[in-house]
Amino acid sequence: MNFRLVQTGRGVILNEKNMIAVRRKKEIAAAGNAAYEMFERTPPYLHVTFPVQGGVIADSAKTARTAENLLKKAGVSSGFLSSSNKFYIAAPSDISEVEKRAYFNVISRSSYSTNNIFLVEKPIAAAVGEDIPVRQKTCNMIVDMGAGSTEITVISMGGIVVTHLIPEGGNTINEEIIRNVSRRCRLQIGFKTAEYLKLELGTAIPRGGRELKVYGRDRATGLPGSADIPEGLVFESMKTYLVHVVREIRRIMHEIPPELAADINGYGIHFTGGTSTIAGLDVLISSLLNVRGIFSENPLESAARGLARICDSPNDYASMMFSLKDSRYE
Repeated sequence: MNFRLVQTGRGVILNEKNMIAVRRKKEIAAAGNAAYEMFERTPPYLHVTFPVQGGVIADSAKTARTAENLLKKAGVSSGFLSSSNKFYIAAPSDISEVEKRAYFNVISRSSYSTNNIFLVEKPIAAAVGEDIPVRQKTCNMIVDMGAGSTEITVISMGGIVVTHLIPEGGNTINEEIIRNVSRRCRLQIGFKTAEYLKLELGTAIPRGGRELKVYGRDRATGLPGSADIPEGLVFESMKTYLVHVVREIRRIMHEIPPELAADINGYGIHFTGGTSTIAGLDVLISSLLNVRGIFSENPLESAARGLARICDSPNDYASMMFSLKDSRYE
């Protein structure tokens, strides 16, 4: 998952890893891409973590400090001038009100202290960013396949009909690759190496033939080692996640009214998020669901583009956002 910052009239002005490096449990050593560069390379007194996991804020304090660090890096004013700032935050829709409140707290409890905070449900933001006609009577399904989570949402008439958050995504695949390489090749590899294998060999349709040499620690000797990783091993590592996503899409299609299902069948299913770039995913969706998949040309920034449009024309989307002053969050 990445931290993406958009600004009125400028679009996306910052896109960095959602990571933070803490020195001796207190001092912020780095945030964003700088923290990611340290990941899996730090001494014991430096701890690098993902403060947001599975679409949910796992550590409110670290998330707030990550956001504050990156906002300052982007040149967003704090202190006296911060009172004029308005913040629009995209958050998963299928989380509790308490978890949504945590997204508000990222800003309200920082040096950017302000009540001008508005929450937009991430599927709505992504749909706006993909030019999906969210306010029309027609029904659309959007599947946001991110690093930490996958959200399947049906949207109609400016609102969410049904949504389901799966706490699995690209990072889940990386973890499974690490396990399979360890078990089958007797080689311990890191998260970044697993990410490399996923991007280079990952496919939703088994093809076979290709392989890549990677380096790590030999489990038998504890010394540096290497192994040739076949494409089939990476496919097997991805299969469980992909089957889960397809199964949940099918379940939602079965549960919604027939009229809405007919719209989705006619218009197709929109896919966004970094994990939607898996090769062959369009073929898999078409073959298993008998529905056309529509894939974003820039899936990593769908929600950010949507937020940019909402920032530029907030009155047009007033009914699709929640304020910190809303009674449910007071």
